[in-house]
Amino acid sequence: MLLIRRALVALGVAVLAAPLATVSCGSKSGLRISESDAGPDAKDAASDVPTPDCITDDDCATDDLCQRSTCVEGKCTIAVPLECDDEDPCTEDTCLPENGQCDFRALALDQDQDGFKGPRPGFAPGAPGSCGDDCDDTSAKAYPGGTEVCDGVDNNCNGVIDEGMSYVPVGGGDVRVSGLDQIQAGHGGIAYSGEFYAAAYAGQKDAWRTYVKGLKSDGKTQFGDSPITNVPSDTFTGPIVWTGAIFGTAWEDRRDSDYEIYFNRIDKQGKKLGPDLRITNADGFSLHASMIWNGAEFVMVWDDRRNGQNDYRVYGQRVDVEGKLIGGNVELTGPNIRAESPRLAEGEKTVGMAFNMVTPAAKKVGMRTLAPDLTSPSSVITLSDDSAVDPSIIWNKDRYIVAYSKRPNGVPGSSIWGAVVKEDGTVLVKEKMLTSGAKFARTQWMLPLGDRMLLLWADDHDGNYELYTQMMSNDLEVISPRKRVTNDPSDSVAPVAVFGPEGDVGVLFDDRRTGAWQAYFTRLTCVAGE
Repeated sequence: MLLIRRALVALGVAVLAAPLATVSCGSKSGLRISESDAGPDAKDAASDVPTPDCITDDDCATDDLCQRSTCVEGKCTIAVPLECDDEDPCTEDTCLPENGQCDFRALALDQDQDGFKGPRPGFAPGAPGSCGDDCDDTSAKAYPGGTEVCDGVDNNCNGVIDEGMSYVPVGGGDVRVSGLDQIQAGHGGIAYSGEFYAAAYAGQKDAWRTYVKGLKSDGKTQFGDSPITNVPSDTFTGPIVWTGAIFGTAWEDRRDSDYEIYFNRIDKQGKKLGPDLRITNADGFSLHASMIWNGAEFVMVWDDRRNGQNDYRVYGQRVDVEGKLIGGNVELTGPNIRAESPRLAEGEKTVGMAFNMVTPAAKKVGMRTLAPDLTSPSSVITLSDDSAVDPSIIWNKDRYIVAYSKRPNGVPGSSIWGAVVKEDGTVLVKEKMLTSGAKFARTQWMLPLGDRMLLLWADDHDGNYELYTQMMSNDLEVISPRKRVTNDPSDSVAPVAVFGPEGDVGVLFDDRRTGAWQAYFTRLTCVAGE
């Protein structure tokens, strides 16, 4: 203010002793001088005086409160970003533009509350910069130095689950999951909380609804007779995962005319923790979601028709532990791949994604790796170009294993096939046949055990479709031959599985022993020896 008054005196303008009037704080301010007070020549003289841009620092404020500017001699200085640094390498430090406050988001969490944090995405447990050494932060039974028991968990974090154990079907243990009043139903995913299973399925009464049903260790209902969706349109279930504290599930939903992907978090009582979160918002169907929990956030992928009905592409999205979107949808395959039905697995430093590639000439299976934030996609690795469909993928200690079904030319019968890929994209084991002895094989699932893997699938080895299991080495050699899991005159298909209590493996599948397809549960138990 003193500088302005001196400028006016120098120009011969009378300056009153009374204070000058200014505009209200928050807008750009200037001087207001009465022409009658200033004299007859004041108008021309004042017009030559530069109007200041600001009087106070508040005049320089913008909507982004992280960009700080001050008022110096009537001019706003160049905005300087607010520095947020808590000097902790295990937090992501950001400034919130709406309030100018620093936010320090933990990159490693202890979701299972066992006192050990899991590693940040993209790091091996205990590696430099990992911020955590818990090899399985979804289970309080797994931590460095734990005692190994038969429970489907790597208790001591040595990379091997249930060392020297195998899994045996429980005869007569099948339980119907879908309600008795459902016209028909189909299963989605299954997860285990450390106390009970949570099975996702879609059931039809009038419209299709999505359910999350809590199951006790024997498959009996704990909660979930009511749907988690209740909109006047069809919804079809998808994956469900456990974070160590809550469940996350995604599904296909037609409430917005075409099918979109939706998501929500579910507590231990089966209650949603907020409104449904719309993941996609684009023309064309969005279908076939797959999802993982990487220790810090939910990561999901799906196939999408937003670029045209016959232009299949895979997109992805990240969601934080509070159920908020992290960024927007990310395109993960281009226009020439025609990719659909993606499936995800978390590696040590990357995320592996397997998918179908549909061309007029053939059905292929490919994969690519991505950074944990869904950037830096690798080149597409074609694993099979001979009538291969419906891939599944796991990370097993130091490698990705991809399995799929196909009926290749020149090979009698249909089988489950597989291939092994290093994290850098090197193919360790080219595709090889994993099962034999059936005319038709379809729908498979794998569970990683570190030094071996458990394969479940459906085929017609004994007449109708039944579920089978066998133990495989990391190089896809058969360790123990097939064991029959289901035993019913009707068809049983599409197993998905998760490790449960006391070494059990909970298996969710579709079965039509009542006539229409319904969702069922069965289990395998852990025993010593192969």
